[in-house]
Amino acid sequence: MTSSSRPIRVAAVAFAVLGLVVGTRGFSTYLALHAISPASWGARIYDVPAAAVAAIAAVLLARHMAAVPPRHWPWPIYPVAGYVAWAMLSATWAVSSITTLQALIGIGIAAFGCWFGWVLDGREQIWSVALATTIVTVASAVVIAFYPEYGKMPPLRPGGPGGGEWQGIFGNRNSLAPLCALGLLGLAGVWMLRPSLRRALLLAPLALLQLVVLRGSKGATSVLALLLVAVTAGVLVGVQWLRRRGVSGKVVAGSAAAITTGAILLAMANVGWLAANLGRDITLSQRRSVIWPDVREAIAVHPVRGYGFWAFWDNAELTAATYARHGTAYASAHNSILEVTLGLGVVGLVLYLAMHVGPIVGIASRNWRAPDAVSVWWAFVFVFLVAHNLTESFVLWHSYNWMLFVAAGFVGHAAAAAGRASERRY
Repeated sequence: MTSSSRPIRVAAVAFAVLGLVVGTRGFSTYLALHAISPASWGARIYDVPAAAVAAIAAVLLARHMAAVPPRHWPWPIYPVAGYVAWAMLSATWAVSSITTLQALIGIGIAAFGCWFGWVLDGREQIWSVALATTIVTVASAVVIAFYPEYGKMPPLRPGGPGGGEWQGIFGNRNSLAPLCALGLLGLAGVWMLRPSLRRALLLAPLALLQLVVLRGSKGATSVLALLLVAVTAGVLVGVQWLRRRGVSGKVVAGSAAAITTGAILLAMANVGWLAANLGRDITLSQRRSVIWPDVREAIAVHPVRGYGFWAFWDNAELTAATYARHGTAYASAHNSILEVTLGLGVVGLVLYLAMHVGPIVGIASRNWRAPDAVSVWWAFVFVFLVAHNLTESFVLWHSYNWMLFVAAGFVGHAAAAAGRASERRY
């Protein structure tokens, strides 16, 4: 890095951190729930900064694409483009007028993910995630410690179960827990970039804070996802052991895929038992027994095109029956596969699944050819995102999860490397 380019790189990382912080929805949620009046203003407190980040990211990505010959564009950008185009088109049949606005913001948020994965180098990506998650976790810890009436959850129902779990600056603990888990991965990545006892000691207090807040949130899903990351670490070690002994790449790839897939399926098959032993997260059973059957019934009504991006949960007529039947409200499918199918139908689901190919191929090939701290870290992050995707709808909310999922598609692709080596324009 030349001295003249350093300010540009610092500015790029600063914007990346800002975008991820906005993507957490933490500060906007806190303001909307506790500081903004009237409530109608609070409902828009997230859309404004998200739209600003989306617009800036779209401009940055467009300028970079203009500076790179199309033949060097990484191919994972095309499934992303197809997905957001279908989301935008869904505004023509959506059951809620909010679809147009959210789809437009979604295009920019996807552009942020493309820019993050394509333009920033691996070191910048890791530091951005570590800084953003630390900022939000520290803010949450402050609220929990000094404003517990806001930082801790009330019971799910008056006099009912739950209550006391830490939610920080978020609206519930299910948002705080994955943020802390990803924060641990971010700090681990910073250490992996330059492993040393000194750096470990410097990072230890922040890692301890992430662990304490994660424990206080009692987020079983996030703990489960981290366990799958640990399985991934074991798989990567095994892959390199087999590789050094000359085992066929096809055999190794098949074995690694089978082990990782089996671990995920085993975890989901025993999600109730795991929840009971990892924090007693009763919402996990609710998702399986209450929410998911309802969503599947709704999907069967409009299976091909869906109800429109972001539209179903904004339509009071569609959700009223569910609220009356179960006596509680929920505003997502708590499963991204179901969420995509609900909003965008089978067509959207195919495009969404196609977006998994880029990260899988890119991360796997890079870890096979020349594993380094960045490729290993992205393997951890992607497994975490996919695992959490099974019980949360991060594709619905314009979140940091969605940003990183899109960015993961650019890891390890030769075209992306060629693009970074060319002239950069911000």
